[in-house]
Amino acid sequence: MRRRCGSSDEPPVFDVHTPTDREALLASIAARRRRYFRVMIPCLVLVGFGFFVPAPIPIRLTALAIAAFMPPIAAVLGNTR
Repeated sequence: MRRRCGSSDEPPVFDVHTPTDREALLASIAARRRRYFRVMIPCLVLVGFGFFVPAPIPIRLTALAIAAFMPPIAAVLGNTR
């Protein structure tokens, strides 16, 4: 709580910011984009591992199988409101 300088009789002044519709929409889009990338970046890492790392074949296929299920999950998380 802040008080204005000079007078102690005035009520406290609060700094309240209510976002406009446009600001709320942009914040929602940014949050959904972050959720989408939180799933897609590990998916891309798994695909890179599956194709380029000289690991045993079962491990590489497991990484690719896990990565195959991640894009639909990312799409669902990125499009929820």
